[in-house]
Amino acid sequence: MSAYVKIKRAPLTDLNNAEYLTFMNHVLDLAVNGAGAEEGETDSPSEISLAAAGGVPELGLSEEFIGGFEAELVGMADAVDESRVAEETEEMAVHETNRDNLAVYVLTRISRAGTLPLEAERDAGKYLYKKVKPYVGVASLPVAQETAKLRGLLMDLRKEENAPYVTTLGLDAYLAELEKENEAYDRLYQSRLNARAANRKESGTSIRKRVDALYDDLALLAQSYNVVQPTDRSAAFVAALNQLIAETTAAYKQRRAQATGKDEEQPETDSPETI
Repeated sequence: MSAYVKIKRAPLTDLNNAEYLTFMNHVLDLAVNGAGAEEGETDSPSEISLAAAGGVPELGLSEEFIGGFEAELVGMADAVDESRVAEETEEMAVHETNRDNLAVYVLTRISRAGTLPLEAERDAGKYLYKKVKPYVGVASLPVAQETAKLRGLLMDLRKEENAPYVTTLGLDAYLAELEKENEAYDRLYQSRLNARAANRKESGTSIRKRVDALYDDLALLAQSYNVVQPTDRSAAFVAALNQLIAETTAAYKQRRAQATGKDEEQPETDSPETI
């Protein structure tokens, strides 16, 4: 009684995005180009051109199926590899540092003025410290809270009754610079939020679900055609896919073992399941 080779179960849910993309790209390459195509082992040019000519009949795959599979992988790569650092981020970091330094200087200047030898500065420091005490530590707040808190600090220090003391301590120019840096940071922050909302891409997780379904169809069709209408190419694809699954599983287990510090048994790569 003859035995038909069964495609192994691939550990799709265990793979991280990079491993998953690598595996699926290899699967697509095997379906389109055939085993050994990358090394120049495929002798027949017609095998390589089958996908463009109308799919891969030996595996039951249509041209539309191959094109859809490829499009999903391109979309997933775009979603996974998208840079999360917007153009505004670097400039925002400069304004964030500047406003932190200015806020710390203003608050420190006020808190220390209460011990200065000049009576006018000493009185100004003692008076203003009561006003700014709620703002101590503002530079350590989350950025959105810091923006609002700094606006409150500026508003309080610029009140009519506080203005003479601010001038006595020579803080007018520092407050103007603090306002400039704080508003510049907030403009960039809002711009980045708007840009991210406009350019938001579909998540890699949702794309993976669709690719999983496509892979299941591909494996089922390839295995079925290799049983009902076997050809050299369908047999070569099933064997190569099983080898790819075995190597991917071994690499995954090795990564997990290195992460946990435990040695895990590597799967056998030369004993495919049969049905």
